[in-house]
Amino acid sequence: MGDLTLTEHVLDIASMGEAELQAALQNDAPADQRQSMAVRLLELTLATRDAERSQFLADLMDRDDDVEIALEARLNAALHDQPDAVYAFIRTHLVVNCDACWIPRLQQAALASLRVALEHGDDATMINWLTLIAREPAHYELSGVLHQMILEARHRAYHNPELARALVSLAAKRDPANLDTLLGDEALMAALPNNIGAVLRDFDGDPLSLLQQKGVELFMVGMARAAVACASSMFTPPSIAAIWEVYVGGRSIGTLPPHYQAEQIIQVWMERGVRCLQLEALETLAVQMLTARRDDLFLRLLHQDNGAKLLLPRLIPMLERSQRTITDAQTLIQQMLKAGDMQPQQMADAYIMMLDGLNWREDALELVEHLVWTLQKYPGIQVSAEVLWRLVNIAGEQRDEAMAKGLVKRFFTALEAVQDETQLADQLRQLTAAIQWSDAVTEELEDWWRDFVREQPIARLSRLDKTLEGKRSLEDEQDALRTISAVRRMLGGRTLRDFADQVESAFTVLEALAESFDPNSKRGVHFDGAAARAELDTHGEELSPQERQVLANNLKELAHLVAAMGDNRTRANLIRRSDDLDRDLMNGEEDPHSAVDAMKWLSGYWGGTHPAEDDEDEE
Repeated sequence: MGDLTLTEHVLDIASMGEAELQAALQNDAPADQRQSMAVRLLELTLATRDAERSQFLADLMDRDDDVEIALEARLNAALHDQPDAVYAFIRTHLVVNCDACWIPRLQQAALASLRVALEHGDDATMINWLTLIAREPAHYELSGVLHQMILEARHRAYHNPELARALVSLAAKRDPANLDTLLGDEALMAALPNNIGAVLRDFDGDPLSLLQQKGVELFMVGMARAAVACASSMFTPPSIAAIWEVYVGGRSIGTLPPHYQAEQIIQVWMERGVRCLQLEALETLAVQMLTARRDDLFLRLLHQDNGAKLLLPRLIPMLERSQRTITDAQTLIQQMLKAGDMQPQQMADAYIMMLDGLNWREDALELVEHLVWTLQKYPGIQVSAEVLWRLVNIAGEQRDEAMAKGLVKRFFTALEAVQDETQLADQLRQLTAAIQWSDAVTEELEDWWRDFVREQPIARLSRLDKTLEGKRSLEDEQDALRTISAVRRMLGGRTLRDFADQVESAFTVLEALAESFDPNSKRGVHFDGAAARAELDTHGEELSPQERQVLANNLKELAHLVAAMGDNRTRANLIRRSDDLDRDLMNGEEDPHSAVDAMKWLSGYWGGTHPAEDDEDEE
């Protein structure tokens, strides 16, 4: 009778529906039937995957040890043919109550489900399961399962491109420990399809498309591998900008290993970016650095072989693109000069390019001053005449004598090289007009001009004199030129010693004539021609007839010359009293206006009564 009753109970459980079983279990079913009812309800729930009843059974397992033992045994058995249903059952409970004891059950179900999918499922099923496991919350602790199954699945992926793609993508995003293993598997890499294969394997794809479609992880992996491989074609300006955005943000990408992070890519470029990046990409990288005010990194680019050669010619456009201030630019240029990355000529060229870009406007005066300072410190720097004229005009506008003095000296070399006298006169007149505001700067020019004309042959002095004739504002320059010519004519190619001897002889003769024939208060001379001829006839044989004729002509011309010199001497009544004039001529305070004045001036010069040059400078 007892056996019949038990059979009737068994038949009754088998025929009961889910609702009836759940109600019986809720209403304290007999202990000897609770396990059987729970097992039956579990079988039905695994088939229907009803979330409410799954949660009910899981709660029952947590409350009733006997039920737990029975259901766990049934769940383990179901892992062989219904692993996905078991996974769903456990997962439902964990959403509500994440008990530690349920984590191993979920791990077992996940592993079983993945292996069934690997052995019997298609690629899509396998990929879906891997993706599901990868996306589960970290506290489910399924990373180990994912790691193990990615390794087990890679052999199947050798002939399944989409599975290969999924494995690499999942490793990059969720399983970094497997990433290098997969990337080092040549068979797996060969199976990667389309753009992901081109980027990661061949370094010949579209990295930005990979970024947009597959995420930043694979993009960074591809870029890091390409950087190490020096694959320049992969780095376009947009891809450079994308990497820099990650780098400057200071964030790590997921769980990627350090060698796939943006910082490592930048470090690679700091060692060989100039060699491995195409020029446009290199310039983009430099602009990003300058924009972020990472001048230290920019200078490291310059330190690389050919870095300065490639980047310095583009420095000014890069500074403009990075929106750096003039002061920033100057500081950077000074740093480059100090570090040896820039030569003085390049620094001057950079300043000029910046000024051209600013249209030489007034607020760029500080930059102009730096350029002038550079030109003064490094005389060997070459700049165009146009730039020099701009600078001289700016110095005039600012009334800056120190700036103007340094600049006009640069014109001297250019003027000295001009061979055409008309061109020389035009440039000289232009320069004179530009500096007429300053006596000190004009004096610099006049000093140079005197030195310049002294170096010219007499023939060129004559041509220059004709060219300067009538040129207004160049009268002083012509005076200097004519004075040099006059002094040369006076010396006549003689040495100063010869000139001195001849002056002495001339003085002796003139003195003798004056003492002999000029009247004075002590004695009067009433010339007797007959007596003079008789006296001179006694010396008649000392000269030939021809020599006497030469003497006669020279005496006649000398008499005319002395008379003309007397007539041309400065008239004291037109200037000041004679004593004052003579003293001023002797002291060099008055310029001579005639040959007689010149003799007095020269006498004071050679006699030491002129002021020293240092005294003149002080005045």
